[in-house]
Formats: sequence, structure tokens, C-alpha cells
Amino acid sequence: MDANDYLTSLRADGARIRALTSRDLSLPVPYCEGWSLADLVGHVGSVLAMINTVMETGGPPPARPLVPEGRDLATFYGEELDRLDATFVATDPAHAVWNWSQGPQDAAFWFRRTAHELAIHRWDAEAAVSDCRPFDPAMASDGIDEWFDVYLRRGAGRAIEPVNLGGTVHIHCTDTEGEWWASMVDSELELLREHKKGDVVARGSASDLLLVLWRRQASSKVEVLGDAPLLDAWCAAAGG
Repeated sequence: MDANDYLTSLRADGARIRALTSRDLSLPVPYCEGWSLADLVGHVGSVLAMINTVMETGGPPPARPLVPEGRDLATFYGEELDRLDATFVATDPAHAVWNWSQGPQDAAFWFRRTAHELAIHRWDAEAAVSDCRPFDPAMASDGIDEWFDVYLRRGAGRAIEPVNLGGTVHIHCTDTEGEWWASMVDSELELLREHKKGDVVARGSASDLLLVLWRRQASSKVEVLGDAPLLDAWCAAAGG
């Protein structure tokens, strides 16, 4: 996946969320406990505002912006989405920009992160109106890779106690390329992008696997072989 792929994806998912802001914003969002559709739109809008600040300044934000007092949620979200689109179009992915990952400090991180942020929250918004659509297989496979290599590392690094998950996991996409084997001992992640037997194996479409990892779907949505509770432990380790 490259910056253009991410831009195409985030535009589509961003537009879908924008369209759903016309629905009843009091609807509850499944799998986001205590959130309404209004809470979701406000959250995504504030995240986009934060990313805009980072992209424009190149440094870390002082704090995540809140929805301005008295602002219409749909308008706030739409303005931040349009602002971000313009910023991405004008930014070289190789440009030096702060991010919170352990990887390269460049704008490319935010192209990818924003695409997956909008994808998962597009699905959340669709769940609120009972109209969920699967992720593109290639984008979902990339999302799984980000979940392991970015979010899982971050979750382990933020844990108060060392994370020991007690077994290995193997994730295998059945509709596109993508296999991962991972072990975590004392918060240190060993990640291989290859076929290797794990203590628990999860097989399914990339879209379903990504939703399981982000705890948006039960593991029963995919084929699980081996230690099923271990898969739940892995899913919980990333946080989010």
C-alpha cells in the first residue's frame, strides 16, 4: 500500500461517515461501550483535528482538540476532514513529522494511521445504523499488519506490568495475501510475516480477522484452531 492507496481509502470512508452524520446521532454504537453516534463523530472529528495540527506543525500536539463549544458536530467533522485532505495532498509522505510510533518519524505514518482510523470508525458508524460493509481485503490485510506492528507494540509499551501472553498466535488471511506469527514475552514482540504454527490459529477473510483483532466481532466469526482464549488475550493486549 502507498500514500495514494491510503488517501483513496480515507476519502471513501471519511465520506461515508459524513453521510451518516445525517442519521439519528443518539443511536448507540455497538462495541464502543457507552458511545452514541454523536460521541463517535465528535471523537473522529477531534482525532482529525489533532492529526491536522501534527501535520501542519511537524511536532506533537499539546493536547487532543475537543469539539468547540456550540459547534454542530457534522460541520466540525466535515471541516476537519476537508482540511486533512488538503494537507495530505500538499504533503510529501517522506516529510519529517512527529508520530507516537516506534517507527520512522514521517508523514507516511499519518497517511496509513488516518486511513485505518477512518475505516474502523466507518464500520462503527455503520454498526449504529445496522448497515455494516466489509473492508477491502488488501486494506484490511494492511490494517492487520498495523495492528501487530504499531498498536500491539504501543499497547505493550504502555502497560504498567510486563506483558506475557503465554503463547503464540498465527493469523492467516484466506482471501488475500497476509500471514503473521507472533510471540510476546516481557512486552517484547517477535513478529514474523510468514506461515508458522502457533498455539492459536485464526483463519478467515482479512476484513473479519481485522474486526476480531479490534474486538468489533466475536472470534466465532473466523475459524479458530487451538487455544481460543489465548486469541482473546492477544486481542485485548493492543488496547483501543
